[in-house]
Amino acid sequence: MLLRIIFLTLLINAQAVADHAQKGNYDVVYRDYLGSHRIKGKKVNEHTYRYNSGADKQLLLATLDWKPYIGEQICRQGWVLQATVALLHSMGYGATVTFYPWARALAFAEHGKADILFPEYFIEPEAPSDVIQSTRRLDHLILSDVFGWGPIAFIKRKDYDTSHFVDLQSLVNERIGVVRGYQNTPEFDRLMDAGNFEVVQAKDDLSNLNLLLINRVNLIIGDPEVIDAAVKNSSLSAVEKQNMLDKIQVVEPILKMNGLFFAVSKHSQYANTLPVELNQAITTFKKQGVIEEIRYHIRKDCENIVSE
Repeated sequence: MLLRIIFLTLLINAQAVADHAQKGNYDVVYRDYLGSHRIKGKKVNEHTYRYNSGADKQLLLATLDWKPYIGEQICRQGWVLQATVALLHSMGYGATVTFYPWARALAFAEHGKADILFPEYFIEPEAPSDVIQSTRRLDHLILSDVFGWGPIAFIKRKDYDTSHFVDLQSLVNERIGVVRGYQNTPEFDRLMDAGNFEVVQAKDDLSNLNLLLINRVNLIIGDPEVIDAAVKNSSLSAVEKQNMLDKIQVVEPILKMNGLFFAVSKHSQYANTLPVELNQAITTFKKQGVIEEIRYHIRKDCENIVSE
C-alpha cells in the first residue's frame, strides 16, 4: 500500500511538471501532510503572475529574475517562486508576483507598494536604505526566518592574482563590482558602506560580470550559480557564452552560504501578522520537508524536460 502511494505521488508530481512545461501553464504544485495541492496561476500582464486568486487575503510580491532560483522563463519559474506561493497558499493567502529589476523591487517594498520582497539576504541592522535617504533598510522591512540557502563568493578573471586575499580587510581599496541594491555578506557590506573598497555598481549580475571582463574591476561578488545562469540564459551566442565562462573563476574558499529570506514591508496592511504567520509556515514546511521536495522535483524533472 505504501509503495502504491509513493508511486502515485511521484506520478502526480511528474505530470504536474510536464503540464507546467506547456506554454501558459503557471500552476504551482506541492504536497504537505494534508495531501497534494495544485494552485492555479495565470499571467496577468507582461511581468506579473497571479496565484490562488480566490483567496480572501491577497498579497503583492516583488521579485527579480535571479536564475536558477527564480525567473520568468525558467521551468516552473524556479523553486523559490514555487516554494513562496506554496507557503502563502498554506497560510490562506493569494499572491500576485511581479518581476522587476532588483533596485525597483526594493523601492516598491520599502515604499509599501509591495507586501513582500523576495528572495532577500540578511540585512544588517544599520544597513542604510538606498531608497529613502537618512533611513535604514530595517526601518521599512521585517525579515522572515531563513527558507533556503545559496553560496556567495568573489569571482575573478583567471589571470588575476588573488594571493593577497587573506580576508576582507586585505582587500582595502580593491576595485570590486557589486549589483546595485543587493545585500552581500554582513561583513562585506559593512566595509563597503564604510568606503573600504573602490566599488562599481551594476544593474544586474550579467552587467557586473561584464565589468570584470573589461577590467573595470578586479573582482565581483555574487552567487556563482546565478552568474553562471545569467551567462547561459543570455542572448549571446554559444561561443560567446563559453568564452565568458572560460575566462572567470570562483575565488576559493567561498565567502559563506547565505540564507534566503522574505522581507515584509512594514507599510503592508498585514505587517503586524504576516511575519509571524510566515515564520510558522516556514517552520512547518521545514519539518515536513516540503521545500526540499519542491527543490528536488524541480531539479530532477526540469532537467529531464530540458534533456528531452
